[in-house]
Amino acid sequence: MIKHFILIALLGISTSASAMFCPTNFNQINLGDTIPQVEQQCGKPDGIKNSKGEDKGPQEWNFYVHPEMKKYTQMRTNSGAEASVKMSVAFVNQKVVNISANGMSLASTTLCGKSVTVGDDMKSVKEACGDPAFMNKNSQNSNEKPDEIVEYKYNSTPPIVLVFENGKLTERK
Repeated sequence: MIKHFILIALLGISTSASAMFCPTNFNQINLGDTIPQVEQQCGKPDGIKNSKGEDKGPQEWNFYVHPEMKKYTQMRTNSGAEASVKMSVAFVNQKVVNISANGMSLASTTLCGKSVTVGDDMKSVKEACGDPAFMNKNSQNSNEKPDEIVEYKYNSTPPIVLVFENGKLTERK
């Protein structure tokens, strides 16, 4: 008997785990609801912000870095000009899958100053190396499109922001 009571209680908790109240009233909305469903329950927002999400398709970032071997590079170029090394970083699903410097594949490198390793995310590569000189993106034959992000701001107390990705409610801030 107690097992049945616990099972029913847990079932009730799990179904309401994605439910939340509207910022303006006590109507219930759920993660995954569409924009029209949320507007019907909560009313029009006080502010709307549209943006594009990160491109999740394959990308290659190219950097031209100056190695710390100045005497060696000056000897090779016979001039006072600094030589650079082309470093390419390939991403799939926003994670590093390949690093190459002058055509040689690497598992990790410190050419940018900070370490960049296979498996790092785009943000950590940008923090280590800065903005790439060139960026190649696969726009053809890619089903991965950036998400359309819409933020609904309600000036309630406290202010609440509902975040929609591709028309579905995903987060409440």
